[in-house]
Amino acid sequence: MRLIARWTALWLAVGFAFAEDVPKADLFLGYSFLRANSARNIPAFTNNGGLGTLAWNFNNHVGAEFEFGGYHNGNILNIQFDTTEMTYLFGPRFSLGRSRRVSPYIHTLFGGIHLTSSLPVTVAPTPLDTAGTTTRIGASQDAFAMALGGGLDIRLSHHVTFRPIQLDYLMTRLEDFGQSGQPSQNRNQHNLRYAGGILFTFGGERPTPHTPPPPPPAPRTKACPGGSIVAMEQDCPKLNITLGILATPSQICQGATATVVPNASLPEGAVTQWMINGETTSQAQRLAFGANGRAPGTYRIGLKVTAEGYNDASAETAITVLGYAPPSGTLRVSPSEIWLGEKATLNASFATGQCGGTLGPITFSAPEGSVSGDQFEAVGVQFAPPSTSEQQKTITITAKVSDENGSGSAQASIVVKQRALISARQLPDILFAKGSDRVNNCGKRVLLEELRTLENNDPAGKVVLVGHIADGEQASKDLDLKRALNAAAVISAGREACTAFPTSQIFVNAAGTADNGVRFQPNFCGGSTAAAERPGQAVAANDDAAKYRRTEVWFVPAGGALPSSGEGAKDASALGVNRLGCPK
Repeated sequence: MRLIARWTALWLAVGFAFAEDVPKADLFLGYSFLRANSARNIPAFTNNGGLGTLAWNFNNHVGAEFEFGGYHNGNILNIQFDTTEMTYLFGPRFSLGRSRRVSPYIHTLFGGIHLTSSLPVTVAPTPLDTAGTTTRIGASQDAFAMALGGGLDIRLSHHVTFRPIQLDYLMTRLEDFGQSGQPSQNRNQHNLRYAGGILFTFGGERPTPHTPPPPPPAPRTKACPGGSIVAMEQDCPKLNITLGILATPSQICQGATATVVPNASLPEGAVTQWMINGETTSQAQRLAFGANGRAPGTYRIGLKVTAEGYNDASAETAITVLGYAPPSGTLRVSPSEIWLGEKATLNASFATGQCGGTLGPITFSAPEGSVSGDQFEAVGVQFAPPSTSEQQKTITITAKVSDENGSGSAQASIVVKQRALISARQLPDILFAKGSDRVNNCGKRVLLEELRTLENNDPAGKVVLVGHIADGEQASKDLDLKRALNAAAVISAGREACTAFPTSQIFVNAAGTADNGVRFQPNFCGGSTAAAERPGQAVAANDDAAKYRRTEVWFVPAGGALPSSGEGAKDASALGVNRLGCPK
């Protein structure tokens, strides 16, 4: 009872300020279902009954609730154990809002429970009552009870609310009746309770609103152009002109003209005033802006419009006068490096320059070499005389195109290369006996062994043979030429021991008694390297004049230059070497 008194004091301290349309009191009547736990070892069982509450609302969220419920079950565990429970609880209720259409709430209720139970009992038969007697024994008690839970209220009208669910935890402190010789004692029972039904509300109606006095009569008005309404004695407000300017086009080249017009419907009788960079120019309905004689740049075009009954309107736009820009482009040369005498393809691409107009055909030029159409040929390019090193030269090629007002160009470079001079290789000289033009066996070894190896490795190479004679030999018999021709026959006859090197690749020359500055390459086959010679054909190493009775032997790789002693030489076929056959 002390706890209940404390809760009551707390609720009274909340105050009694009611929100408008908050019911002051409510009454709930509905069905209730109780899932009860027994005082000792009887399993949980179900009770059905009813629930009623009476509540007083302190405000829209807090109220005090008085609750009474009754539950009954006449058959527990099929032994006709009749049980009736009645609860009487009291406590606070907290709602989300009693004036709301849907209002969840929670409550905490404290009070007591009254329990009555009875059980059928059969008395043992006696001699006078052989069937026995059945009677019921009963008991009742009162104990503490507490409920914690909440529910949901749905308002149907001002006085009727539907409560679909209220779900509570119901705790009771019932005393058991003692079992198996044990004394009775109070025990906690943890029960679950459901309720649902109808809630009736009272009080809290909205007050009857005060009827305001009728409004004063509206003043007389008139409609103005544009849809505005003003008092009859007032002047209509001036209208606004939504003004814009349209320039076509907004960028022009020097000498061209752009048309500028108002981008709006002007009132009848409107006066227009055009300006260029703030300077008044024309009052026509449209402006022809000519760029002839104007410097490139941006020009501000302004328009002012005045009309009776309208506010003055202004607008501005810009027109850009473009300057001339020549065509621009690129030039590509493919390949970017070529050898002297080769060709490269020229590929130029140009874009129209600003205010330039239509492009003409593209032309190419180069300070050296030859250009034909889109082909560059590396002919006539000047280099230093060929040497043993490769030479390079960069040629700048220009592509040019013209438009209606000027021209533009693009350049690219190409590297022209001159191959390095391939030097001729000098083999050992072929030495001859005095007065003889026969190639001895020592000389044939040079031609058929050493020279043949070079010919096989470079079939496109050339052979240069230069014959010499010593002082006192019979120059009148062309002995120097015959010596060179016989050497040519050894490598070209193509039968017996002779090889078949092409005569068109053999060049023969006669030097007489001159050495032409060509160093002597001795080829004495004496000693262990001696070759069997015919009598009189061997040349001894101590023969000082042998260096004048020789034929120079040169091999010129493909692409190489003839040695200086070979200048003026003729190919062997033109000198009739084919008639000599294979020398013995």
